[in-house]
Amino acid sequence: MLPFFLFYHCSFFYCLLQKKISLWKILTFEKEIGKVQNEVKDFKTETREFLNVYSNMITAISNTVNQTINVHLPGKAEAEEAKQDLNSTIPENNGTSPIEDEIESFLVQSGNDLNFALARLRMELERNLREILGKRTKTADPSSMKSKFLSARQLFKEFTIQYPDYEGMHSSFDYILKVCNAAIHGQQVYDGHGHEALYMGTKMLKEFEKLK
Repeated sequence: MLPFFLFYHCSFFYCLLQKKISLWKILTFEKEIGKVQNEVKDFKTETREFLNVYSNMITAISNTVNQTINVHLPGKAEAEEAKQDLNSTIPENNGTSPIEDEIESFLVQSGNDLNFALARLRMELERNLREILGKRTKTADPSSMKSKFLSARQLFKEFTIQYPDYEGMHSSFDYILKVCNAAIHGQQVYDGHGHEALYMGTKMLKEFEKLK
């Protein structure tokens, strides 16, 4: 009976051990599956976050590109019309130095940097208009300029009301602003556009000097 009893108990413990081993394997396997599932979940979350960041970056770049492209330069026909209107309003004066010399001097003073010269031109035109109209050219609080200072176009409109003989310069002034604004916003301004704007702007500045 003893050998049978021992055999029975040994068989029982062996089966129990096998079940424990199987259970441990199952638990270990389930643990590994859970670990893999968590890693997959984390990967999906990271991927989703990356795609969101990437999408936002693409949107920001697209908006920037669209803003850049929206600065349109005038065409050749518009430049010719503006120049003719200006010459009709301000006839050539043989008693003054040639306009080309004035342009060359303006460029030299700007370090021969066309974009910088165009930025200076816009500032000079606006400053002269303010002086002619008796507007302030100094402010103790630059942050308040948006609400209290007239824009360049508003200044020119008021200028033509006070000096209606110069209303014909409207297309020229508009052309100059478009080209100068393109330069200020970092656009590539070709020599043709730049020269036309400098020609018209320099001629206007000389005329403004007579009115101050």
